[in-house]
Amino acid sequence: MDDYLFRHYKNLMNYLGEVFGPHYEFVLHVLDPDGGSHIGHIVHGELSGRSLTSPLTDYAKKLIEEKVYLTKDFVVNYVGEGPKGKKFRSSTMFIKNREGQLQGLLCINFDADVYRKVAKDVLSLANLSWDIQYLDKKTEQEQPVENLTENIQNIIYTQIDKDILESGAQLSPEQKKLAISKLKEHGVFDIKGTISEVAEIMGMSESSVYRYLHMISRNEKK
Repeated sequence: MDDYLFRHYKNLMNYLGEVFGPHYEFVLHVLDPDGGSHIGHIVHGELSGRSLTSPLTDYAKKLIEEKVYLTKDFVVNYVGEGPKGKKFRSSTMFIKNREGQLQGLLCINFDADVYRKVAKDVLSLANLSWDIQYLDKKTEQEQPVENLTENIQNIIYTQIDKDILESGAQLSPEQKKLAISKLKEHGVFDIKGTISEVAEIMGMSESSVYRYLHMISRNEKK
């Protein structure tokens, strides 16, 4: 994505963030020439807890790998899941150049919880308890297709207990390999500068992280 296009979407996101308010999160994923990606800009990231160092979600990677952008300009109104099971109404627009080549993704995540509460309050005033139960049931039945809470620490914590990491205890080679394999699976290492962050969180040297990545890649080719 060239500088002009990046500035254009960054300004658009800042504008939309002011217009729609704090219940809308805007995330700009920039695709890198080497095949990786990074979050170039984010507005109201506190809704999902993501930051500029967060990886591309599995669902976004799937859209790219399946080349959905060749037949569609956007995908709208799917369910994303954020912190503590919070559900978002999510949409993704494909950013393409004049030749139709994918340059990035503009993702919008809408937190509808406050509006659900207003709807339930109105139904309660009308003494329509059955309708409230129906609303709650329909919300619970929504199946998220995207996890918005993934960051480097959380992915590592799925493999290694947080208390063990923070205690400074020595990790076994197998623990290290499993955690780094999971990070690779989630595309964490597609983001520039994450090697040093992973090394710091896991109490390893950067060279050790590279060594395990090489080992994992070698095993995958077998």
